[in-house]
Amino acid sequence: MDAFETYITQNKRNPECRALTCRSYGEVYKREQHKELKPTQHNYELATYGDALLKFALCSLLLDNCEQLSKEKEKYETDKFLIETIAKHYRLLDYMNFDRSNDKIPQCYEAFENENTKYIATTVEAVLGAIYQKNEDFQEICGLVESWTKL
Repeated sequence: MDAFETYITQNKRNPECRALTCRSYGEVYKREQHKELKPTQHNYELATYGDALLKFALCSLLLDNCEQLSKEKEKYETDKFLIETIAKHYRLLDYMNFDRSNDKIPQCYEAFENENTKYIATTVEAVLGAIYQKNEDFQEICGLVESWTKL
């Protein structure tokens, strides 16, 4: 079990887990908790952090190991790759907090053509950010990202 799988398993559908909580969960949270979901309680900003870590890890891994760094790293940082390869591999939808009653939010990995699946890629990035925040181990992030390039 790698760090990503450990993190999502330990935090499965925990509404207090920022990395696994999407903005769409706000309506559910409001119904259940009778209060608003604050921006610091969902993963949108944390995903920005995770995205930067993903890009840095890819550059670290691929520099001097490929002809065109930008082109090679692009393959692994697209929403399509994050959703159809990474999220699907970990069955991430089973662990996430999002509004499952909203039929405008696709609940499968194959619905990538629908722009509304971005929330899945955002969650992958947010979990990566949360793992780094918790452990502060960039080598752990690089090892995880490297394993993703082999999927």
